Amino acid sequence: MGSQPPNPWGSLEPGPGPGRAAPLYPDVGSWRTLWRGLRKRCPRCASGGVFSSWFSMRTSCQRCGLRFAKEEGGYLGAMVLNFTVAMVVWILVLIVGLAATVPDVPVMPLLLASFAVLILVPLGFYPNSKAIWAAVEFLVEKTDPDYRAPVARDPRARGLE
Repeated sequence: MGSQPPNPWGSLEPGPGPGRAAPLYPDVGSWRTLWRGLRKRCPRCASGGVFSSWFSMRTSCQRCGLRFAKEEGGYLGAMVLNFTVAMVVWILVLIVGLAATVPDVPVMPLLLASFAVLILVPLGFYPNSKAIWAAVEFLVEKTDPDYRAPVARDPRARGLE
């Protein structure tokens, strides 16, 4: 039971090891990454300040530099997510409204409630849908074999790489 021979493939194994720097931001699972998006945080480093205003998302994270919009029009998925949430809430409001008022269904109050839900829910959920979609894009980006997590670098070795 002596010492094990050195691993000749050690340099090909991912993760920290001899001669490799540890990632700056620990890798988290898919659910935690999506939870960060729901809370309007960066999917990689969990820092806040992802939005400069309610309707304006920054192009990249101020802490880790992760680009949120990979391409122009890349937020189509966020629009679909926002639409889906609005439709689910609207259908729930209609079901509850109809169940509570059958057999005398008041059409005008249900119509006004429908307008309110279909205007206010998408406006209120807008930043969350964009941040969740940025988290989804980050999860997809992490599956790319060429993806490398940022590592701490020695500032004195700037031009030596």
